Amino acid sequence: MTITLDVRTRSGRVRGLEVGDGVLAWRGLPYAAPPVGDLRLRPPQEPPSWEGIRDATRYGSPSLQPPPAVPLPVPGGAEIPPASEDCLFLNVIAPAGAERRPVLVWFHGGGYQIGHGADMAGDGGAFVRHDGLVVVTVNYRLGALGFLAVDGERPTGAHGLHDQIAALRWVRDNIAAFGGDPGQVTVYGLSAGAKAVTNLLASPLARGLFHRAASSSGGSYVATPEQAADVAGRFLGVLGVKADRVRHVPAGDVLAAQIATGDGLESTWLWRPMIDGVALTADPLAAVAAGSAAGVPLLVQTCVDECGLYQLLAPDAADQAERVLTGYFGHDRAERMLAAYAAARPGLDPERLRVEVMSDERYVIPTIRLADAQSVHAPVWRSRFDGPVRGFPGGPLPAMHGTDGTAVWTGAGGMGKRMRQAWTAFARTGNPAVEELPSWPAYDSTRRGTMIFDAAGPYTADDPLGEQRAAWDGLGWQPGTWWP
Repeated sequence: MTITLDVRTRSGRVRGLEVGDGVLAWRGLPYAAPPVGDLRLRPPQEPPSWEGIRDATRYGSPSLQPPPAVPLPVPGGAEIPPASEDCLFLNVIAPAGAERRPVLVWFHGGGYQIGHGADMAGDGGAFVRHDGLVVVTVNYRLGALGFLAVDGERPTGAHGLHDQIAALRWVRDNIAAFGGDPGQVTVYGLSAGAKAVTNLLASPLARGLFHRAASSSGGSYVATPEQAADVAGRFLGVLGVKADRVRHVPAGDVLAAQIATGDGLESTWLWRPMIDGVALTADPLAAVAAGSAAGVPLLVQTCVDECGLYQLLAPDAADQAERVLTGYFGHDRAERMLAAYAAARPGLDPERLRVEVMSDERYVIPTIRLADAQSVHAPVWRSRFDGPVRGFPGGPLPAMHGTDGTAVWTGAGGMGKRMRQAWTAFARTGNPAVEELPSWPAYDSTRRGTMIFDAAGPYTADDPLGEQRAAWDGLGWQPGTWWP
């Protein structure tokens, strides 16, 4: 087999590297102009062209971000360069000799504050090595640089989403040269990346740029203009400049002001896209329900104990439940909801019940509502990852937020392998059914059929934990941060 590392993109030629037996990678490919100087806090622009051959053997810088409390290794051991405002890069990984292969585009998680394209995915994992897919992993602007709403400008408050759309345009225009099929593009994201998938389903700018969508621990989570203005006011107060001067301060000062505005776990959900009138023209769930992504098959997954992770890291997480529910629905309704949970799960102590409330409010109910909305317009498939997850000091734990991503990407163990096979089938056909799984019914809002990935073996269930779900029926709320 002839291995071709030199590829011509619309911007110029690039030379990648072989990262494994027959697996090729091109790293640090610019899909937009550096968003610096006058382009700070503005939509991404076309990438500049170059002469000669650009080296594509090293990752590009991720978005400027706080350093993680515990740095996570990149699968494969490659080095990630320091974070930078110049961050609009993507990576392509493909089997040698690929032609017209299905494409999986990965949007990383990290609460819209941390992360980079190679998170969890590394060099494409088993999807490239065993399944023959072409994988694209994407950096996008985070925190204030990605989601600060600047008064008087349009569009504003969603530039990280505009980046993701620009990356999909790059895929449409260039992926065939790397062996991918621009007519078979699946977007997949986890956590913030999964919420980005919902936004892409809703966005008029993304229409036609992808053909299937998968999300892990997502749902819908955007800011109202009022919420975005509140965060911007706090941020600008710390930065000490007016909105029209933000482009003129050093990037390090922007990051310092972002951290001072909110840092650590309690700042999760502070930065997020707003409905900017361009990339998002309506509430994402309302747009999907109205048919914004008609014909796009959807695969959604949550973990059985989503917010157990938050309770491990911040033991006061469960204590916020009454305040959050009361803020949304009033004292009496909040009491009735907690009583409904206690009746549905009599074996759980009060702390665990409140973790269930947090899991449902943050992830499970928004995911169900996304599935309900899209199932009117396209096939939808729902699953739940139960684990257990090993490696904790106290022994195995139920699957918590984000733990399914590693299993999907590595395909390790029986459950991981089955999930990877399902995701591959979905990327190829829009249906995750494979021989290794029980019959998997398409989702509808009546039966709510769900594939459960459990250590004892996968099985299907109708409307799992339906009594908990029913406690939210008929209720609407605009989420804020979980902590005050």
